[in-house]
Amino acid sequence: MKTVEYTHSKTGADEGKRFILTRMDAFSADKWARHILQAAIRGGARVGADLAEAGVAGLASLGIEIFGFMEEADLDRALDRLMQCIALRPDPAHPETTRAVIATDFEEPETLGLVRAEAFRLHVGFLLAAAHQLFPVVAALLGDTAQEKPRPSAA
Repeated sequence: MKTVEYTHSKTGADEGKRFILTRMDAFSADKWARHILQAAIRGGARVGADLAEAGVAGLASLGIEIFGFMEEADLDRALDRLMQCIALRPDPAHPETTRAVIATDFEEPETLGLVRAEAFRLHVGFLLAAAHQLFPVVAALLGDTAQEKPRPSAA
């Protein structure tokens, strides 16, 4: 599984803290992404072809909009699951030692947001895949009357 290190570089109480972000396995990430999109749709997000065709960069920029439509309980579950992917490397002298993050690891509110954003970026590809999977369902839910593109004939 893909792992990245994020070192907080902003001046403040969390400066220099090192976080290890590990991408969920494919099945868990797919489930997480589908649940996020479904919760956003239930909340009123206008998710359609643009989202499915946005690409990874487009989805990353839509993250706040997607989360903004979710009910609080759904949002909490989504963010809690994302936080399970984050560990702290508490002692630079022992880089092999990591532990799950706890609330007191974040002294500055901005740090929590930045670390979550990095974890989100690590998983955004799964949101793109989920959007492609769900697009026919999304189109039906939104009453999309767009016709299916014609398939090339095998002549």
